[in-house]
Amino acid sequence: MIRLIRPAAMLLGLCAALAPVGGLAGCPPAADRGAERAELLAGLAAAPDEESARALADRLWRLWTTAPDPLSQEWLDEGMDRIRMADYAMAERILTELIAWCPGFAEAWNQRAFARFLKGDMEGSLADIARTLALEPAHFGALSGRFHVLMALGRPAEARAALRAALGIHPWLVERHLLAPPGREL
Repeated sequence: MIRLIRPAAMLLGLCAALAPVGGLAGCPPAADRGAERAELLAGLAAAPDEESARALADRLWRLWTTAPDPLSQEWLDEGMDRIRMADYAMAERILTELIAWCPGFAEAWNQRAFARFLKGDMEGSLADIARTLALEPAHFGALSGRFHVLMALGRPAEARAALRAALGIHPWLVERHLLAPPGREL
């Protein structure tokens, strides 16, 4: 299936057109998928091998990247497409609009953190990661991102703590090999 990428300006204009006077209305609440989330996280923590863990992690990512409404999904998809195209400034702009529309959507914050990291805005990325984790404490992707940002900032002790936290949720995370055994720290 070929997916046409909407011009970012059209998306941003649509946001402005849908916004009532005085600001953005906000997205509807997300469907309650807490039981599914809990089941996936429990399975991930107990996964016997990397292949099983990958399948569970993929399902969690699908859950996290499912927006609460169609407009939010369009913005998220466009923001992620812009990241893949290395258009980090536009990705950040689109994701900022999404956050204004839907501030409780953790993945919007996480994707903007990623765009900011790739753009070189480490402090902005850390702030967005903190917000992601406030909304979704088990977001191993955000914790892994925190590891990479803190390493880039030359803060290895804090980075190791972030990676340990991520591995506590997803023991088969690809970055697990980056954590040296105790006594032989990074």
